[in-house]
Amino acid sequence: MLKFISLLGTNQYLPCNYYFDEYKANDCCYIQEALVQILAENDIVPDKITIFTTEDSYNKNWIANAYNDTRPGLNEELNNISKKFHIPVENVMIPEGHNEEELWEIFNAILDQLEKEDEIILDITHSFKYLAMLTFIVINYARIVKNCSLKAIYYGAFDVLGYTREVEKLPIEERNAPIFDLTSFTNLFDWTIAIDRYLATGDASLVKNLTSLEIKKINEKIGRKVSESNLDKSILFKDPNALRDLSKSMDNFSNTVATCRGPNLTSAISSLKESIHTVVENAAHERIKPLSPIMEMVEKKFDSFSHTDEYINTIETAKWCHENKMYQQGLTILQEGLINYVCEKWGLDRLSLTNRDKVGAIACYVKEHPIEADYKSLGLNEQNAKDLLMLIYNVGDMRNDINHAGWREQTNKVNKFSTNLKDFIQRAEIILTNDSNNVEGKYRQLLLMFSHDLTEEQKSEAKEKFNISRFIKLNDELSNKWANVPPHLDDLGEYLEEFKEWLDEKGQVGDYVLIQGDFGATMSMVEYAKSKKIIPIYATTERNVVEEKTGETIKISREFKHVMFRKY
Repeated sequence: MLKFISLLGTNQYLPCNYYFDEYKANDCCYIQEALVQILAENDIVPDKITIFTTEDSYNKNWIANAYNDTRPGLNEELNNISKKFHIPVENVMIPEGHNEEELWEIFNAILDQLEKEDEIILDITHSFKYLAMLTFIVINYARIVKNCSLKAIYYGAFDVLGYTREVEKLPIEERNAPIFDLTSFTNLFDWTIAIDRYLATGDASLVKNLTSLEIKKINEKIGRKVSESNLDKSILFKDPNALRDLSKSMDNFSNTVATCRGPNLTSAISSLKESIHTVVENAAHERIKPLSPIMEMVEKKFDSFSHTDEYINTIETAKWCHENKMYQQGLTILQEGLINYVCEKWGLDRLSLTNRDKVGAIACYVKEHPIEADYKSLGLNEQNAKDLLMLIYNVGDMRNDINHAGWREQTNKVNKFSTNLKDFIQRAEIILTNDSNNVEGKYRQLLLMFSHDLTEEQKSEAKEKFNISRFIKLNDELSNKWANVPPHLDDLGEYLEEFKEWLDEKGQVGDYVLIQGDFGATMSMVEYAKSKKIIPIYATTERNVVEEKTGETIKISREFKHVMFRKY
């Protein structure tokens, strides 16, 4: 059912001429009367009109016009329209809203007027402004619990004419007030949810649905222009089609990743990158303003993906899965991509299940037996070849754990899937891009796990010696915790868990971490950093002792000067 909903205020409403596009309602005191007339001219006739009034607004503007005894109240004006278009009109009383209890009464009163799958046209012109906001909140709530839809939201901008005392002096033919359609702004709420869903999960389905709705509106407007002119239809529909193709590409990529369709992955990525480029180039996203931020995000997100290199796409897709908490898909795509790499190097048919099982079996054998991997045929050095096969085994083991829902004798804790997937991706990236022998040639981060600030001299050395481009400090809470390791604890395992999580979150393979502090804590974190292929270092110092004698008093001061950074 299509319902027109409005709230009536207590102020004096002077007659004016409301207009919307080329449609106009002349000499109307009440925006509700004007809106219903204009909607009817557009062949939009509500099935019901509901006006909410307080006791005060009921007496001043509903049952009569208390400010002008020559003009009827809104009730009579709407009844005249009701007879013409056969629209039932209902008045619903609500409290003034002077306290929270009354606000909840208003909330429930509005909600009670909405039924399942109602379509709503909302007028927010009159009454206290907080009631307009409250009504909008109720309707958004009803969209969820009653599957209602907000078709349009309007505001009659009488205030553009000036103050009431100034408008009174104007002849009626000069009192022309626009009606604003605010529907596009309310759509931002939907886009916010859709974009959040996409960022958090990689699911583009809401974006796809919203894009389809918006394109339909755009095409209807363009269609009217085509019928009124000789413009080339293909040119006019170019931008909406680009948006549609982008939405389809986003949805296709999301579905390809969700279902782990490895053979289709690079083509899905290539199509998406092309769609992004097309939309950005012709500025089609400006047709739908909320698409602008998501376009910037999507373009940046897929910059590192490749049109053709499936191994880059294996790594980048695994990263995408990690960011969006799709650990099962990330593990699957990463392991199968690594197996593809081995099959290709060994000249095996990648689509043969027997060959893929063979690679997995060899990886398992290498893990159990200290044998040399066939590194030459893999195009890798000996260590990287062994690391690759070990990685295939490690990823597969964790993948089996998640695929079997943890029904194993040895199972991982929930938080390990994120931590380990990130570690697997970093290891794979080093191997597949052949960067393992050039780690120190790349710009890296220096993580600071100690309680002091670096001097400018120390920063300069780190930049020159280790190619450090970024320094990352512990936050205040962790810094204080690191400086005050409890001396009475027998086991520091639980105490250091937060520092390990910090290192997992901030560090990457090949980064450096400066660790100095409590001996036991330092030893434990050094070993942990090494296990993550993060390079632990410490600062060496030179101590100078200076004696100053004043009379019979000797003052001894010690100065510590930084000498160098040294690897553990």
